[in-house]
Amino acid sequence: MVSVIIESELVRTEKEFSQALTLNEFKNRLYHITGIEPGDMEMVVKRQYDDKMIFDSKNGDTAASFLESEEGLVVVVKDTNAQSITNQLATQADGSTSAQTISEEDYLRRDQSVLRWKMAHGYGRFNAAQQSQHAVQTREDEAYAKEQLTAAIGRPCRVTVDGRAPREAVLRYVGPLPSDATGTWCGVEFAEPTGKNAGCLQGVTLFGPVAPGHGSFVRPRTVEVLSKNGETDDVHRDVESDGEI
Repeated sequence: MVSVIIESELVRTEKEFSQALTLNEFKNRLYHITGIEPGDMEMVVKRQYDDKMIFDSKNGDTAASFLESEEGLVVVVKDTNAQSITNQLATQADGSTSAQTISEEDYLRRDQSVLRWKMAHGYGRFNAAQQSQHAVQTREDEAYAKEQLTAAIGRPCRVTVDGRAPREAVLRYVGPLPSDATGTWCGVEFAEPTGKNAGCLQGVTLFGPVAPGHGSFVRPRTVEVLSKNGETDDVHRDVESDGEI
């Protein structure tokens, strides 16, 4: 994990992020913090200790290699959409208070903020129906992992994540992760280097270790166990995954 200070017009906070995130995944996480749509983000990344810029989205960079840094980072996010809710709220806010001095606690107390807007409009985690569906998926994940996947460790499987083409793998691990990712995850080993790691996360080896890029951790709902003839024993389709680690 890498420590990141996030600065935008409406919030300044510090979070930790997985070093295995892609740029799109990182932007999606920033969206939930800043309220800025990923497609409207203009982003500059600097090192904390010397303020040197190491990434600028205006240069057309498409990789999140800066997350591999062992040093702390500062990410400054700008909303390029003048009509967005964040820019409207920033315009309405007291101009004497700069983004550099707003703490996360102060932001949460503001009457005019993206968070308040989401709460008032039932958006994201404040959408009761969406959260209910997520809770059902989580319960199904846990039951599927306990009843079928735990007993299938060591067997071939097929992994389908976020609409990507299915990938053949071997199920190597079922259980929690040593990170802020909640719930049960599956560790899988790919024949090709299409994964995110070597079976290790935050310095902890959960399976293997295997060759770099041959391992990943995915949600149970993305895994289909295969029989010896290559067919699925039980179809458990990927309705909505939480990504791949």
